[in-house]
Amino acid sequence: MKNLILMLGVLLLASCKNSGEINAAQAESLVKDYLEHSPQYETAFFDTYKMKLNTKKDADLIATIHDLEEQGLIEIIEQNARKKWFSKDSVISLTPSLTQKALPYVVKQAKTKTEVKTVIYEAGKSQEINFERKSDKIATFNAVLIKHKTPFYSFGKDKNPHSDFITKHFKAKYFPDKGWMLVH
Repeated sequence: MKNLILMLGVLLLASCKNSGEINAAQAESLVKDYLEHSPQYETAFFDTYKMKLNTKKDADLIATIHDLEEQGLIEIIEQNARKKWFSKDSVISLTPSLTQKALPYVVKQAKTKTEVKTVIYEAGKSQEINFERKSDKIATFNAVLIKHKTPFYSFGKDKNPHSDFITKHFKAKYFPDKGWMLVH
C-alpha cells in the first residue's frame, strides 16, 4: 500500500512538471504514436493479370508465387503449362488472385496490378534514440525503426538490403497545453 501511494505521488509530481524536458522514453512514445497514425512501409507492385513465365528463367518467381498460394494469400485462378518448340524450357501461364488474407498488405488496387507492402517499419527501443539537439521547446532526434519483411518482400526493391533497421530523423516541439508533439 505504501508503495502504491509513493508511486502515485511520483507520477503526480512528474505530471505537474512545467519543464519542457524530453527523454528517450518520451521520444519513443511519440514515435510509436506517430507510426500508429502514419505507418511507414515500402511497397511494390504485384501483377494480378495473366503472367507468362519460363520455368528455368523465372524459377524463383514461380516458387515465390506458389509459396504465397500455400500461405493462403493468393489463389491461382488459371494455370497452364506448355513446352516450347525445340527447347528444354517450358512456359507456364497463370493468373493469380489475392485473397482476403492478403488484405493487410494491400495499399492500392487496380485492374491488372496491386500495390502491396513489402517492408513494414516499427519503432525500436528507447535506448536506440539519439538526440541531436535538445532544448526546453524543440528536440531533434534519430530513432531506429525495425524492418519487418512481408510475404510480398521478393516483389520489391529493398532500399537498405544489408540491414534489419533504418534510422529516421524526427523533430518534436513542446506545447505548454499539449506537451511534446512531433512536427514536420
